[in-house]
Amino acid sequence: MNSRPLHEQAGVSKNAYEMLQYLKRIARGDAAFTLQDTLLNHRCNVTPDNDFTLINQLFDAGKIDFDYSMVDGFQQRHVRLA
Repeated sequence: MNSRPLHEQAGVSKNAYEMLQYLKRIARGDAAFTLQDTLLNHRCNVTPDNDFTLINQLFDAGKIDFDYSMVDGFQQRHVRLA
C-alpha cells in the first residue's frame, strides 16, 4: 500500500491536485470538455488569473493538455484532461 499523499503520487503540488480534481468533477467524464485557462484559475481562486503555475504543473505531469482557438483575433488557451 502506498502511504504517500495523492498529490505526491500524481507528481504535483497539493493546490495543483485540487485544481485537477475540480476539473475532473466538472468535466463529468466528457473527454471533449474544455475550460479557458484563466477561468479555471478564477474558479480555483488563483490570483492573479494569469498566474499559470498550477496549470503548468499539471501539464508537465501529463494530467492535462491544451486546445487553442482564436476569438476576435486573440488566441485563447483551453484546458482539457489528458
